Amino acid sequence: MATETAIIDGKKVKKREQWDGKLDFVLSCLGYAVGLGSIWRFPYLCGRNGGAAFVIAYIILMLFAGLPTFYMEMVIGQYTSLTPHLLYSRMSPLFTGIGYCMVAISVYTAMYYQLIVTWSMFYLGASVPGIWTDLPWHFCNNTWNDEYCFDDKTDRYCDSTNTTYFKGTCWQNNSVLLGKNISADLRETASKQYNRHILNEGTGIDDIGWPKWDLTLTLFIAWVMIFLMMVKGVKWSGKVVYVTSTFPYIFLCILMVRGNLLDGSGDGVDFFIKPNWSRMLETGPWVDAAQQTFFSLSLGGGGLTTLASYNSFNNNLMYDTLIVVFGTLIFALMGGFTVFPMLGYIAKTIYPHWPAQQRVNKLAESGTTLVFVTYPDALDRMPAAWVWCILFFFMLFLLGIDTELVMVEVQVTAIVDTFPSLRKTRRKAIVVALTCFVGFLGGVLLCTPIGSYLVTLLDNYAGGLTLLIACFIEIIMISYIYGYKRLIENIKEMMGAPTSLFQRLIGYPINPFYWICWIFVTPVMLGATIVAMFVSTERTKQGDYVFPLWADLVGWGILISCNIWIPIVAIYRAVRVRNWRKLTRPTAKWGCRAHTIDAGENQLEVAAGDNNTMPFQQDIKLNEQRKGSANDLGEGSGRRVHPHQAVDRISMPPGPEASQNQSPFVVSGISPNDVENLRDYHMQHAYTGPMHNGERRDIIRRF
Repeated sequence: MATETAIIDGKKVKKREQWDGKLDFVLSCLGYAVGLGSIWRFPYLCGRNGGAAFVIAYIILMLFAGLPTFYMEMVIGQYTSLTPHLLYSRMSPLFTGIGYCMVAISVYTAMYYQLIVTWSMFYLGASVPGIWTDLPWHFCNNTWNDEYCFDDKTDRYCDSTNTTYFKGTCWQNNSVLLGKNISADLRETASKQYNRHILNEGTGIDDIGWPKWDLTLTLFIAWVMIFLMMVKGVKWSGKVVYVTSTFPYIFLCILMVRGNLLDGSGDGVDFFIKPNWSRMLETGPWVDAAQQTFFSLSLGGGGLTTLASYNSFNNNLMYDTLIVVFGTLIFALMGGFTVFPMLGYIAKTIYPHWPAQQRVNKLAESGTTLVFVTYPDALDRMPAAWVWCILFFFMLFLLGIDTELVMVEVQVTAIVDTFPSLRKTRRKAIVVALTCFVGFLGGVLLCTPIGSYLVTLLDNYAGGLTLLIACFIEIIMISYIYGYKRLIENIKEMMGAPTSLFQRLIGYPINPFYWICWIFVTPVMLGATIVAMFVSTERTKQGDYVFPLWADLVGWGILISCNIWIPIVAIYRAVRVRNWRKLTRPTAKWGCRAHTIDAGENQLEVAAGDNNTMPFQQDIKLNEQRKGSANDLGEGSGRRVHPHQAVDRISMPPGPEASQNQSPFVVSGISPNDVENLRDYHMQHAYTGPMHNGERRDIIRRF
């Protein structure tokens, strides 16, 4: 087992953590990818783009853009065990800004994503009183309801008693209702008005006010929970996902079955699976599908490389990639087959005389709050509604927490990898606390009356085009600058040759499908999507509300603040170095972490270098003979050890004998016994003395 500390720059620091088991990693990736995007974001984008037209575009982009990019990010994360900004600075210094861009994206996304988690917690708390009374969105007779609130349950009762329905009440004196007839297209459900009430939603993005105190308190509690889950590190948070990643699948299956048994559910299913082929020729569905693909798989945010960096070097990433990508796709489709049947049911209840497609489309365009309008209303109509509501909003909470944990982990890991001395438990706890506190301060603004509008703005600009630009540059750099052939060799080095017929059939460890997508298919699809987004840019909308010009300019500022790191850092590096070869080729510190090569009875641990070459055969022979020969580099149990023979279990004997036989290579606080720093040692102290066969070689060249 590796030691718990390492020597970096002459200082003893805590070594990087690793996952306790493979399942921890897979479930963490699944929880990160299968987040609220599949339940919250996917349905409203689907509704905005005509249903099935969006679904078809989403599946195509998932297979030909999402899957190859996902595998690529996982590979480079596992191969280097580095956080994004350090990874790209060593892979190709000119493109160091990609890593900083990813960290910036995680900062913005974590900020508004945590607000969605807060809404889920708020609704979860509001569902508890349903145990002894009605749920707050059950009737239209609350203080926050207006005349547009329509309660079909009360309306049916009014019809049976020859009275007139108005604002959740049956009226016998029609004179009271003169001039108050509400047309059907202005009706709103009780759940929609409750949602507007708890968000304290203003009339527009310029209608700012004070933060809602109860929403702010819930946001604070949500950030405290993130802190408590993260302070113990990935080993502990890896256990949390055993519940948070599996429960949503189980509960969503139950909801899907129940939703499809409701009256009118078929209208919603038709909207979801029957495409309007004319919409397929428009850019809208393809642009939104591309954004949703990269958002749902959490590509371009640095989270996947961060999670993979905690893996063992030889972990089988191909299987993990297939599990997570297809798991995400299946969950999104399950979400569609759950949401739209319920939409069909509610639409038929509220607008019974409208054509099916028209009434479903009316509700489907509700925007980012769709899931907090549709589900509460549908669940309220089930027996024991409070049970269903509590379970559903608990599921939303788990989905959000899963993804939020990784986005905050990206920020924390970026800090502690830059300053390794902060890996100590207490210091890392302070870093986590400060990161969560800054996230909370940013989230307070989202608790004001303009909160839902800011979520829409951040989702469009920080969670959409920004991701596509970052991933496009990342793929071009790795495929053509770093070299896709070199990446293929890295994959083979990690995962080895296929060992079964099944692995040979799927092209293990690298199927031609992947590298063909890397060098051509994925860049073309992403490039075309980005161009289409710029060409067809229009004002941001939330339902029927159109954002003012200044709000979209703020959105573009958010996008620029993320992507600007790529050109700025590139220019800075170019001015400082002025050497294209050094700017584009991997640095001396590039390569995999120390890994073990089977050398018979003994295990020789080395650090791969720039050319990813294996150790010289003579070095392996030296390691095999180190117990049998007393004349290689010293005599007796306290003999001096050549740096290439150094492994974790080699140690100098205690007592006075140690000082007499101390290795002369231990200088400047760097010991050759520290496997993680072996190559740094060689870079600083080249050994040119005699080898066991009398030859002289420059050790630096071997690495």
